[in-house]
Amino acid sequence: MHYPMQEDRVLIKKIRDSADAKSFKLLYDRYGPSLFAFAFQYCKSRTVSEDIVQDTFAKLWMRRNCLDEEKPVKSYLFTISYHQILKELRRLAKNPLLRDYVECVHDSGIDSTQYDFDVFMRAVEEGKKCLTPRQKEIFIMNKELELGVGEIARRLGIQTQVVSNQLCAALKIIKSKFPML
Repeated sequence: MHYPMQEDRVLIKKIRDSADAKSFKLLYDRYGPSLFAFAFQYCKSRTVSEDIVQDTFAKLWMRRNCLDEEKPVKSYLFTISYHQILKELRRLAKNPLLRDYVECVHDSGIDSTQYDFDVFMRAVEEGKKCLTPRQKEIFIMNKELELGVGEIARRLGIQTQVVSNQLCAALKIIKSKFPML
């Protein structure tokens, strides 16, 4: 759908000059879905993508007094979203389970637009509830603390084969909780 830039100019002027909430909502309704799709393309999380859209429009609102109706608001919104996405990707990159999510989606051949990171994390949490205390401890040490099998065995004072067996059993239980796999 194409919206003339002239209409955006009128909305920006109303937002800037009189904090017009109706004009703000019109902009939100116009650009929110495409900003969501843009964010989801990179973050693979509906929740995170929704937050990015909210943050983008919150920044627009907070900076409304500085808006220039002669500049395209669409570009401004996508620039804000782009920076929010980068910030979120830096945060997500620190999550050790992200690598497992990427491998899971890749290995299963499912469409990542249908299986987002939020669904994956909920499945992991549900699966962890079904583990024995030892399996859970080993799983957390391996997948969340990123310790190798040998290091886990040393810390727990058990054989590496026991760690491997417990980890294998834990992964089977957790994978059974993944929808669409």
